[in-house]
Amino acid sequence: MLAIRHRNGKYYYSIFHNPISRVLKAKLFIKYFDFVDKRDTVLDYGSGDAPYKKMLIEYFDNYVSADYEVTNMKHNRRPEIGIDDDQKVDVGDNTFSCVVLSEVLEHIYKPHEALQEIRRIVVPEGYVIGTVPFFMWEHEKPYDFHRYTYFCLKHMFEENGFEIVKLDYVGDNLGVLTYIHSKFFGVFIKPLRTIKPLHFILKTLINLPGFIYYLLIKIKFVERLLKKYFGEYPFGFAFLIKKSKDQ
Repeated sequence: MLAIRHRNGKYYYSIFHNPISRVLKAKLFIKYFDFVDKRDTVLDYGSGDAPYKKMLIEYFDNYVSADYEVTNMKHNRRPEIGIDDDQKVDVGDNTFSCVVLSEVLEHIYKPHEALQEIRRIVVPEGYVIGTVPFFMWEHEKPYDFHRYTYFCLKHMFEENGFEIVKLDYVGDNLGVLTYIHSKFFGVFIKPLRTIKPLHFILKTLINLPGFIYYLLIKIKFVERLLKKYFGEYPFGFAFLIKKSKDQ
């Protein structure tokens, strides 16, 4: 479950409760909502345990969850709408003003068909907001199929009738190194989880490079420098796309 925090009317992901990759993606993900008409209905596509529900019902008048039956069986919540193996969603055309698609596309074996169906159910000039990983371990096995590059995402979105409003790299080589560090050494302290004080201290020490990296990129000059020279190996991508008018 993602640890979303709320303070002063704003939602955010805490660095103390989430991997650095997720915190940075969420920062852009949440910012994209400024572009969207929040008075209408949002579809949480691939909702899983619906970690975004609390946030989305604050942003939109109506919230609807949808998920694949085969993958949702691993989660505790059941969606309001099912998505079948042919990527079909049982709703009419032009139903949702926005679709949220976060960390889902890598699990869809036929992403082009899914995007075509999403385009069908989004209102004219409606938005899709989402994220995908680039560097990430295999997860939700055996339904982890893809890792996308910037150029693959760009072509895939445009070929399926979407205009790209935002398509942002998230993270850089240095951030990925801190991530590898925490995952590698984290394996060795797993047996100590029952010794909570010791586990907490060791986990904090292991995650220290990630905390330092997070503080460094808050300095705009450092963030720009890392993106310019080391941005070709990101955590992943965040995107905001809009249903094209001419298709």
